This record gives sequence, C-alpha cells and structure tokens, in this order.
Amino acid sequence: MKNDEFYWEISDYAWAPDSRWIAYSLVQYNRNSQIFLYDTATGKRSAVTDDFYDNLYPSFDADGRHLYFVSSRNFGVQMDFYEDNHVIATPQQVMVVQLRAGEKPPFGADAPEEKSEKKAEAEPFRIDLEGLEKRVYPLPVDPGNYFYLKAGKGKILWASVDKFTEDEYEEIFNPRGATKWDLHIFDMADKKEVVLSDKVREFDISPNGEQLIVRKESDMSTISVDKAYQSKGLGERLSLETFVYRVELQEEWNQIFNDCWRWYRDFFYDAGFHGRDWKAMGEKYRAYIPYLSSREELNWVMSQMVGELCVSHTYIGGGDYGPAAGPRSPLYTGLLGADLAPDSAAGLYKLARIYGPTEINLNLVGPLVRPDLAVREGDYLLAINGVPLKAGDDHFKLLQVAQGQKVKVTINARPAMEGAKTYEVEPLRNDQPLRYFRWIQDNIRKINQATNGRVGYMHINAMGSGGIGEFDKYWRAFRYKDGIILDLRRNSGGWTEYFLIDKLERELTSFNVLRGMVPFRYPGTAGNGNYVLISNENNGSDGEAFADHFKTRQIGTVVGVPSWGGLVGVLNGQMTIDNGRVEQSNNAFYGREGKWIVENHGADPDILVDNDPGSAVAGRDLQLEKAIEVILEKIQKNPPKSWERPPYPKK
Repeated sequence: MKNDEFYWEISDYAWAPDSRWIAYSLVQYNRNSQIFLYDTATGKRSAVTDDFYDNLYPSFDADGRHLYFVSSRNFGVQMDFYEDNHVIATPQQVMVVQLRAGEKPPFGADAPEEKSEKKAEAEPFRIDLEGLEKRVYPLPVDPGNYFYLKAGKGKILWASVDKFTEDEYEEIFNPRGATKWDLHIFDMADKKEVVLSDKVREFDISPNGEQLIVRKESDMSTISVDKAYQSKGLGERLSLETFVYRVELQEEWNQIFNDCWRWYRDFFYDAGFHGRDWKAMGEKYRAYIPYLSSREELNWVMSQMVGELCVSHTYIGGGDYGPAAGPRSPLYTGLLGADLAPDSAAGLYKLARIYGPTEINLNLVGPLVRPDLAVREGDYLLAINGVPLKAGDDHFKLLQVAQGQKVKVTINARPAMEGAKTYEVEPLRNDQPLRYFRWIQDNIRKINQATNGRVGYMHINAMGSGGIGEFDKYWRAFRYKDGIILDLRRNSGGWTEYFLIDKLERELTSFNVLRGMVPFRYPGTAGNGNYVLISNENNGSDGEAFADHFKTRQIGTVVGVPSWGGLVGVLNGQMTIDNGRVEQSNNAFYGREGKWIVENHGADPDILVDNDPGSAVAGRDLQLEKAIEVILEKIQKNPPKSWERPPYPKK
C-alpha cells in the first residue's frame, strides 16, 4: 500500500473498529489526495471521495457508524492588495461519511437523535459501499487551518493553527512541533464544537475513543474526552519523573541503525541507490555497531553509510547523548556592535565602525547608536567599567555580562581622558543582524552611486517565509527602477524559489489613467525586466534552484561561480526512538530537457567571476562590481520605454 507515485509513505491511515477495513488517503495525479477504503478480507479498494478536493486524515469513530476526514474545499480568499495576490486563508473543512445506507443525514432539521450506546454496540459493524460517496457531509463548524484529525466515541478531535507557516509544513504528518496548536472537540450528539483553553503540541486518543492524552511543552496530561469537552481543560499532569526504564544501548543502537537503513531503502529517490548495493552497505556498516561507545559514534557510522550514495541533504543528528549537561553559566561575552581598530600613534582603540539601525531597518538596536549618545565612528574607546584600554588589550574580558546587565564605556573624540564622556549601555549577545543589514545598506549605496540611482539591490538569504518577506520589501521599493541586482550568495535554501520567479516574470500589459494622476502600471507588480543575479559556492539547495531557473528561463544574467551543488532535497525527516533525526534525500530535480540539474555540480553562472582572497582583503567585491557593469549594459540595450498616453477619445 505504499504510495510510490508522489509523496513518501501513507501516513494518515486508520483501522476500522472491526480490524478488517483500513481508510487512507492517496495522492492523485493532480496532487490532491483521495480517501480510499481497503478491505483486508477481499483485497478490494473502494473510493470514498474523488480527487476534486484535497482530502486527508480519515478516521473511524469508535461506534463504527461514521468516517471523518479533513477536506480542503473552502476557497474563500484573503486578498493581498499590496502585492496583487491572494491567499486561501482557511481552506480546510471537517467532513463526515455515513457508513451505513438508509440513515437520515447527521445534521439539519431531519437529523436523527444519537442512538443509545447499548443499541449502537449491539449492531455489527458494516460499510455499505453503494452510494457511499453521496453520504458525505460537512460538520457545522467554520472552516480553518485544520489537520491531524482523530475520531473518538461520539466526538471528533482535530488541531488547528491561525495560519500555516513553513514550520507547520512537516507537522502535517509528523506532529512534533512547538506548543501552538488549538485542540478542537466536536460532539455529534450536541452538534457543538469547543476549543480547549490551552494550546498543545501533540495529542492522541485511546483505541476505545474515550481517553485523551495531550502534550504541552514537555508536560504530558490525560483526561477523558468527555471531561475535556465539558471543561475545556487538559486534565491531570502525568508525573513522568517517576517512570524508570532500562535501555540496552547496543540493542537500541541496532534498532536506530536498522531504522535509518530501512528509511533509505524505502524513501530514497532512486530505488537503484546510485548503483550501490544497499543491502551490502547495511551489512558493511552494521558490523561496526558492537564496537561503538557513544550515540555520537552511531551518528557518524550512519552518516558514513548514507555518504556512500554521494548525494546532498543526508543530514543525521541528535539522539540521546546521555545525561544532560550542567546548567550553563549565565554570563556571556557581550558585544558593543562596533569594530575596534588600533591607532598606533595614540596607542588606543578607535571605533572604526559602529553598527546600528539603517535607513531601511530602523528596528535594529545598536548599543552605541542612541539619540542620547554622542558617539561617532572615529571616536576613541578609552575605558570599559572604568578600566583603561590600550591598543592590543583584550577588551572582550571586560564585557562578561549576564542578560540585562549594562556596562559603562568611556569615549572621546580625542585620544585623551580630558573631555571624555561615560555612557551606560547594554551589550548584545549577537550583533550579526547589525552587521548583515549594514552590509546590505552599503551595497545599496555603492549601486546607487555607480548607477546614478537607476538600479535597485536586494539580498535573499533563504528561500522561506523570511526570504519571501525580504524579497517583497525590496521588490516593492525597486521594481520600477531601470534594473535590479538580486544577490543570492550564502542563501541557505528552502522551498519557495518559484514564488520569486512568479514575481520576476510578470509583464506590463497596460496602464491605468485616472483624472489628475500620472498613468500607473497594470499590473502594478510588474518590473522593467532588467535583472542580474549574483550567486556563489555558498548558495545552496532551493537558492541554487532559483539560480538555475533564473538562467534557464532567461530572466536575466547570472554572475559569480557555480553554486553549492545540492538539489536532491528532503520532504520528510524521520525521528529515531531517542529523538534523533534522519533525513532521506527523496526529492530530486531534472529539467525539461531530460537531464538532472544542479546536484553534485551546482548552478553555473553565465559570467564566471570569483571573489579571490586578495580582493576581499582589499575590501573589493568583484562579483558585485561585475553585476553593476552587466546591469548597466542591459539598461543601455533595453532602456525603459516611455509609453506615452494616447489622445483622449472624441465621442
């Protein structure tokens, strides 16, 4: 029953109360999932739904009268007027299937009263397949972002979030996320829904459908489903601290190794394993397990085994490393958000660079950048907490602080204590965001100066929700400029590159004319079409997929060096019994020309330019310089057109 066509394994399946029937979803050609019933006695498969809607999480109730599932069939949209787009904000509806023919619909004026428990138990379980697809009804609840449905005894439970983010992408089938789910319970007798008072991170119900176990943060609690429905509470916390169990490490490590080997056997994208004998690989590396002395060594052995496949995204990590480390020191080395440079003549440190808010990121906080501080680049840092500083001194030892602790810094524009001022500031634990956005702002300034303000610039550091947000921020600011340079160096990947491609490929079709206004573009999100992309060896995964598609679709010119070379990605990570994680590379890409792309090679640039160490030390960015040169050439060959308004009609 493994679904070999699109997704990985069938994860949302449910046994019927008679242990004969199985309900499950199977992805169809249009990428919608269809609900099926499988009769283990006859081997026959029957459809419950068609593939018009996307249907998931089938679950039988304990009474054996109904099958429930979640269906993405609500297409009420939330408009995004800002970017000429929309989103399906609450797509899921909870559905119920009457398994027996001849019964009244479960909802509405003619809905039957719930039968007594005794009578319901006396009736043998049966499924009347004829006309089954016509006995499907929506529960009388509002649509939402629903997932992980479980049916109990007369009640149905499911989780929801206010909106789906990329963090929930894998939680749909693997519910081990943060405590942020709302837990819903619907009572078929009352025809009412409640939402529990506390958010949860995981839940399940007992086989008889009567007991609920819930995880909130690291705590587990249990309560009857009826009581949870009535009280909206999570019940009594389980005292897991008193649980004692014994682990035979060698046996556990054998199980973990075998699970890793099996997951690759079942889910690796190439059933031929790149020509490797996977059974032999398992035997080869399994022989090392008796000689291991730590869980970390087990991860190393498994990594060596999957490394034989010579493929990317084979990440293995975590697990039970033994007793937790002692409490960390509350102290950390604080940072002033500045670069110090020795002034050899004065024998003191100068504040060579001070990092803080930039013109486009005013929310950043820099310790030395405040309206009440008269601190400038080039000033001297004379002392910290009253301890004088000289060039060459280790100033970091004076910045050992706890969270919230402040230090006193003495600063002067001259290399002397006379006239110096002392300020109290709170050091940062991490100043990387300050440095990153200063780098972006400096690049924008360079490009503005080199192109007389005709070219925009953006850096996209990942292909996730944050990266899309950064793209949209710069896109809206720069889309009407004569050209844009897109910088994907050090992009860590993700899965949203085609969202960006969609924006870049939008074309101007016409103009809107309103009385007293300058004609404006339609669609408003279409750019001028002159684009250059910078890519380097640290642009990986979905970032290099973007670079490849950017070049293949002839959106613009790619400048730099070949990218990381890892485009056999992962769709589902598996968790080991001791909370380790094993990723299987199960999602490869080939182009329309019938060749594998990017993997073990990288996305090639159109123009090869490397930032050699000598140029980098000298403060030059040869790749950016070349991108500026190329974008100016593009603008010269394809200058923006004026599109003059025609004369008004005479009618």
